[in-house]
Amino acid sequence: MPGAPHPRLEALTDLIYAALFGETTWQAFLDALNETMPDGKSTLFFHDSIARTGGLSLASGIQDAEVEAYNRYYAKINPWMPKAAVRPVGLGVIAEQMLPRSDLLKTEFYNDFIRTIGCESSVGVTIMRENGRSFNLSTLTSSADPDRNRANADLLSDLAPHLKRAFEFVRRDRRDSQNDESGLVLFDAIGVGIVYLGEDRQIRSFNKAAERMLAEGVGIGIGVSGRIVIGDTALSAQFDMLSHHHALASAPPSSSLVKTKDGSVKCTLVRLQSDFITTFLEGPTIALIIERTGAALRADINEALTRDKQLTAAEMRIASAIADGLSLREAATTHDVSYETARSHLKSIYSKLGVNSQVALVRRLMP
Repeated sequence: MPGAPHPRLEALTDLIYAALFGETTWQAFLDALNETMPDGKSTLFFHDSIARTGGLSLASGIQDAEVEAYNRYYAKINPWMPKAAVRPVGLGVIAEQMLPRSDLLKTEFYNDFIRTIGCESSVGVTIMRENGRSFNLSTLTSSADPDRNRANADLLSDLAPHLKRAFEFVRRDRRDSQNDESGLVLFDAIGVGIVYLGEDRQIRSFNKAAERMLAEGVGIGIGVSGRIVIGDTALSAQFDMLSHHHALASAPPSSSLVKTKDGSVKCTLVRLQSDFITTFLEGPTIALIIERTGAALRADINEALTRDKQLTAAEMRIASAIADGLSLREAATTHDVSYETARSHLKSIYSKLGVNSQVALVRRLMP
């Protein structure tokens, strides 16, 4: 006969849905969960049983240095995870079900990590498992009493369906396709290629400018499996560094000049910030920004201007300068004409090309 519900079950369940809909934070949920166990330290974390890697996605009561140490090293030697990788999803368990305590006390994991943060045992539950990668909720505790810990393991079992439901909701609604499409079109308007990539180099989406640039590729291109091919060694290494699950989302962008058939392009990699649920479900998302440089960019502009033969030579010079990013006054100075003359040329350009702003002019000129 099942026992009475945990006294904090209802409050914690409410916090799950409040966090899902932005009324509170997942950190607040973990902080509240800590209160159910002596010296509780709660974590939402992933583990890859195939690669033997993992990381604390979100933690409460654990210092940043301790989180970093776990992600860097102790995730690889966590002795609880081999059994955790095959336990039933949604079933809360105590540490002794993963490994006898007498064996735990002999491990480096216990002596150099668990004990140093003031803990003796833990309870945990697997929320989701896909392709050897699991997402888990665990609370470390200073209590080694299995009976006391069992009550909290049962609490995690009761919370697991709500957590899974929340994560599935994020899976369905994690991407705003309209905003994503608008962003790609915006890059198209300024002649810049943008490619969104998963950690396995699978292309998730790209704009028309990127499609053209990748088709030219020498240093970059699209493979038959739909993955990006990065022939440039430096750019490939940068991608590998940014695509690790535990890499900092705040890592600075990194750029490389990559050769193409028509010269070179500047490629910049940026790791996009995502909530920890999306990162687990999709893996990290890396944006590859491709910009033409120097002669290649000027060739594109000149080709566009050639198509519009109705422009005079003077108008073509002003239009080219605007497309190069110069202001109208700078364009006038560069081509040794007065500002009023340059403005007159610009008005004529607008009329001939059917545009009404410098942004629209750049969009018209870019391939």
